Amino acid sequence: MDFSTELIEAGTPILDHIMEHPFVKGIGAGHLAKEALMFYVTQDYNYLNEFLHSDAVALLKSTSREDMQIISQQIDFLLNSESEAHKNFCEVAGTSYKSLQGQPMTPTTKLYTNHMLETLKSGDLIDIIAAMTPCPWTYGEIGNRLIEQGKNTPDNVFTAWIELYADTDDDDSDGTPKRFPFFDILDREAPKYSRERLDQVKRGFLESCEFEWDFWEQSYYQKDWQFLPGVELPVNTVAKTK
Repeated sequence: MDFSTELIEAGTPILDHIMEHPFVKGIGAGHLAKEALMFYVTQDYNYLNEFLHSDAVALLKSTSREDMQIISQQIDFLLNSESEAHKNFCEVAGTSYKSLQGQPMTPTTKLYTNHMLETLKSGDLIDIIAAMTPCPWTYGEIGNRLIEQGKNTPDNVFTAWIELYADTDDDDSDGTPKRFPFFDILDREAPKYSRERLDQVKRGFLESCEFEWDFWEQSYYQKDWQFLPGVELPVNTVAKTK
């Protein structure tokens, strides 16, 4: 079994839960609260900034032109196309995209980006790619499954979002189903490592899968800091010295 197949099989139960999440089902139904959409955009903007940093480090650690091209294409999508998904949500929410940029990270976003940051600091290329893959993989699967369910109808206000992430060209030239190309990098890197080491990589992949579910959850219920926003130090507070 390819390492990528092993990861997909392990992550699919989490993906199935994501598909049943009320936010994702709301995308399919074409109905979501304005507050949930705005919350999502503020935090996804923060998350994607850090994701770009991960892409950049992965590019530096790559040794093959093939891998570099895959990572470069992902960077291009993030910089030039993914904002269309945010703009779709903003249009439905009746607000401007710019007004939702630059907001503080929520606890879940901070935990997820810290997970990636730790991987950048201590991991090899395989670790970085494994931690990054659940985001584009699950989004692609969401888009594909919603199209399979016939949710990309003309009257669904989120059809543009669905079709942006779906792979509308279903097959490769040899007739096999397409898959996200980061998995190809993982399969090329996996033979370099022991089974014990691959289990660590798999753990990082699955942690990111769960963070993906957490991200939908925080957005749907607008889970922000409970106490931090209200904590203010007195104006004249000074650091104590010995």
